Amino acid sequence: MLMKYSKNQDPAKEFLKWIHTEKNFERWFVSQKGFATPCTEKWEGHKVWSDDPVMAPFKVAAKLGQAPGHAGPPNAKAAEALSKYIVTDMYAKAVQGMPAEDAVKWADAELKKIYV
Repeated sequence: MLMKYSKNQDPAKEFLKWIHTEKNFERWFVSQKGFATPCTEKWEGHKVWSDDPVMAPFKVAAKLGQAPGHAGPPNAKAAEALSKYIVTDMYAKAVQGMPAEDAVKWADAELKKIYV
């Protein structure tokens, strides 16, 4: 992606072409040691995932990830729900001793404040 307002359109396009050639991208990808989610299935089969078995589950992270708001639109309400850590806090409340049903009710009420 390249912003239309960039004053360096041509150099930016050339850089993107350069970095995404397989040889150059692989050097960067390997340097990340599994901390960079692969952008295509091709990289899911790379040996970097077997170098450190702890990182292996992340090779499919891009397939499993969803935009905030999924299956709805990624809008300001979704961003607010995400930034308030409502789902994370729901789990934390349950782990810290709140009955699971109460934690879900709390999260439901918080989300309704945003979405309703």
